Amino acid sequence: MGRTRGLSAEKLYVIYDGYCNLCLASVAKLKELHSKADLQFIQIQQLEAAGGSDELLPRSPQLDFAALYEKMHVIDEQGKLYAGADGVVRILRTVKGFGWLSAFYRIPGLNRIADRMYRFVANRRYEWFGSTEQSCSINGCDLPKSREE
Repeated sequence: MGRTRGLSAEKLYVIYDGYCNLCLASVAKLKELHSKADLQFIQIQQLEAAGGSDELLPRSPQLDFAALYEKMHVIDEQGKLYAGADGVVRILRTVKGFGWLSAFYRIPGLNRIADRMYRFVANRRYEWFGSTEQSCSINGCDLPKSREE
């Protein structure tokens, strides 16, 4: 008998940068994949506007907004925090067809390598992928002005 997804599904809160094009694309892709968990996506900017996490996150640890902008964070229902590569792996453990990847993360030293790779890309995400303030929207594109003007 197969496991049914219902009220028993664990809930994970994924906190991400809503201005980051890479982050937005990653969230869009995660929404397409089948997860055994109930993934709740929350932009850092939503937390800031709410004046903190009490309204949006049950049992949330004290959040440092500077740290939130450095890495994606995942919080489980017990309030345990996973950041950066740890957060990615925590999500992948729940996604059909990707759970096996978390086994590689347990190999000694690979978690440090994965975290370095994550930080390398995260530190360059605006440079490489841009931000929502720089790109096209449903209302059209703002092209950069020519240097000759």
